[in-house]
Amino acid sequence: MPTAAATDFADLAEGSISTIPLDRLMLSALNVRQTERAADVDSLAENIAARGLKQNLVVIPAHFATGESQSTHEGGKGWEGHFEVIAGGRRFQAMQRLVEQERLSPTFPVPCMIEPRDTAAETSLSENLHRVAMNPADEFEAFRVIVEKFGSDEVAVGICAKRFGVTVKHVKGRLRLATLAPAILEALRANQIGVESAKAYAGTEDHALQLSVYAAQQKAHWQPHNAASVRGALRGHSLSLDDGLVKFVGVDAYVEAGGRVETEMFMGTDGQERIMDLQLLAKLGQEKAQPMVEPQAKKDGFKSGLLASGVGSQAKWPKAPAGMERFVKYYEDKDPTKAQLKKSVAVYAIAFNGAGIEKIGHFHTPKPRAPREGRDWEAERLARQHEDKVERRAAQLAVYDVGKFTGTPFEGHAFWPGPYCSPVQLDPQDENFALVAVLVRVPAAEIEAKKEEAERLIAEEAAATAAESQGQEKGA
Repeated sequence: MPTAAATDFADLAEGSISTIPLDRLMLSALNVRQTERAADVDSLAENIAARGLKQNLVVIPAHFATGESQSTHEGGKGWEGHFEVIAGGRRFQAMQRLVEQERLSPTFPVPCMIEPRDTAAETSLSENLHRVAMNPADEFEAFRVIVEKFGSDEVAVGICAKRFGVTVKHVKGRLRLATLAPAILEALRANQIGVESAKAYAGTEDHALQLSVYAAQQKAHWQPHNAASVRGALRGHSLSLDDGLVKFVGVDAYVEAGGRVETEMFMGTDGQERIMDLQLLAKLGQEKAQPMVEPQAKKDGFKSGLLASGVGSQAKWPKAPAGMERFVKYYEDKDPTKAQLKKSVAVYAIAFNGAGIEKIGHFHTPKPRAPREGRDWEAERLARQHEDKVERRAAQLAVYDVGKFTGTPFEGHAFWPGPYCSPVQLDPQDENFALVAVLVRVPAAEIEAKKEEAERLIAEEAAATAAESQGQEKGA
């Protein structure tokens, strides 16, 4: 950077680059950037303090009509030898900030290119209009390379943060983003996902988990790679240290068994540690809880006890012992007696707060139930199924001509939906397509009129199916 300041500033040639003392510069009203003119000046000041000014400013001779000087220049007198900054205003303000902090001399020689006043707006617009922002992926990678140059510890991160006028947290975030799974980082580089989505994926360091969620998001039909959706999916594969199962097992025991703990980033609770190996944690929880079950069951007055998998009331019950079923208060007239409990099997789960195990219910031997009289429930169920089938077929017959869609753009693309078809669902035969249910308004009388024909067709199809089955049996 030049160190000598020019002496006759009023006579500097236009189009030349000369050094001008900082205190002879001022912002210009001719700079086309009128919004966010002081954006992030503090970090830029730190960067200039660490690395120097790497790019000259563009200035024009000062004039009282446009110069934003804080000095008084009545009648245009006293403006000679001063210049307005029309390109590089943030750099100029950053250097002023360093002067205020007594880290830079007010007469610091600033390299400036001098432009004629009549081209000021054009020059300012050109600089701002043709500025291309760095691709985020390139920025992340650059931070990684620079930090590695200083080492790989906290000191190196701190040095990098200081040199670029950003926080240590900012640098750590960039380093985490630089270590995204290569496929996701490349998607960011190709603008297939945004920075917020990339941050969401960087919530975990687990590449396998990142790619698993990424593949699922690729198939999403609504806002794929939405940051909130990605974070939700990732959270489903980890637990905070406040979780009851984590408290029960203990972080030290989990880590000693080979478990992995990650420090959370970009998930809304940055710095929080999370448990990543959920299968290992569940295994350790079962192994610790199992010896507690039988003594607790005896203490509670039960025949024996079983352990559910999970935590609290949401835990998954084990299989019922032979001849027993789950006790449900709603179906019982009275609470079980002590004698009945002694013949029952208690079910325990790890307590929600992680303090130990807790009873979530029990299995008992049910009383023999007398068969219900007066109604054949199975026959009624089959009859209802048949009625539904007939009504469905009759409705199809009522709109048969419409349903074929012959001669329309729908021909070859329309299918009668299954019994429980959702309005929109993926085609089970080809995931590249979706099945969309269409409602057709048909007079109810027409459906009723088609029921007899529907009965006949259903009976013929059933007979044909039975005959085919018999033929296959004989052939076998």
